[in-house]
Amino acid sequence: MRKQTETSYVERIGRVLDRIAEPADTPLQLGELAEVAAFSAYHFHRVFRALTGETVQEVVRRVRMSRAAHALRIERETVTEAAFAAGYGSAEGFARAFRQCFGLSPSAYRKVSAPPPYRPLNTRIHYRPETGSIRLIADRKEHGMQVEIKDVKPDPIIAWRHVGPYYEVGTSFRELHDWLGQHALYPYVTGSLGLSYDDPRSVPEADLRYDACVSFGDGAPILAETLPENARVDTLPAGRYACTLLEGSYMGMEDCFHRLLGLWLPESVECLDERPCLEWYLNDPAEVAESDLRTLICIPLKG
Repeated sequence: MRKQTETSYVERIGRVLDRIAEPADTPLQLGELAEVAAFSAYHFHRVFRALTGETVQEVVRRVRMSRAAHALRIERETVTEAAFAAGYGSAEGFARAFRQCFGLSPSAYRKVSAPPPYRPLNTRIHYRPETGSIRLIADRKEHGMQVEIKDVKPDPIIAWRHVGPYYEVGTSFRELHDWLGQHALYPYVTGSLGLSYDDPRSVPEADLRYDACVSFGDGAPILAETLPENARVDTLPAGRYACTLLEGSYMGMEDCFHRLLGLWLPESVECLDERPCLEWYLNDPAEVAESDLRTLICIPLKG
C-alpha cells in the first residue's frame, strides 16, 4: 500500500510536468494543473514544490528557457523568435531572463563551445528539449524525521490574522499577547500555535496568510467584541495530523514542511485534508535560546 501511494503521487505530479512541457500559446492556469494532478487547489502548490523542488512557475520557466536555449543553438532561431516562443513580449526582457538562467546572453550562448547548464540545477526534474520529454526523478533518500500521527481536538482559540511575509508573524504574536495581558487572559491560555494557509514560494510575500493563535481551556472569559477586526474567536481545526518535532531556529520550518510533504507523505498511506498546516510552539523564544526552541510541525491528514 505504501509503495502504491508513493507511486500515485509521483505519477500525478508527472502528469502536470507533461502538461507543462507541452508547447502552448496560452498561459497555464494553476487550477487546470491542480485538476490534472487530481489534487485540490488548496494543497497543490505545496505538494508540487515538495516533490519537484521548485514552484510551478519555476518549472515553467526552466522548461521554456531550456527549450529556447536549444532553439538558439540547434535550430538556429533568432533571439526574437526564441523570446516570443518562451512567452516574452520583447527580446530585451528575454535576454535579461536568459542571462539569469545561463549566465550568458542569448548571442553568447549560441556561440560558446561548451554552453553552461541552467542554473540552479534541479536533480529531480529531467527535461530533454530536443525531444520535449520530461520526467520526475523521485527522491528516495531518508527523510530523517520522526513522524507521529496525532489527533487534534477542537479547542477554542483566538486567531490573530497576519497577512504578509511569514518571517514577520512575530509582530502579530506580540499584538496578540499584548491583548491577552490587557484582558487578564493569560491564566486561561493552554498553548501557542500558528495556522499557515499558503506556500511561501508560490504566493507573493505580501499575500501570505497566517493566523497567530492561542488555545484556551473551558470557561475562559473571552469577549469577542473586544477583539480588533483582524482577530476572531474560533476553534482549532480538529482532526488527524502528521507531526514532527523541529528543534532549533524557526528558520528550519520551510525545510521541515518540505520534507514532510515531499519525502514522508509519498511514502506513507496518507492523503492530505482540506485544513491549514499547523505549527505548535512548545516553548517561548523570549525565555529560551534559539537553539533550544521546540516546534511541532504538522500537516493535516484525512480521517
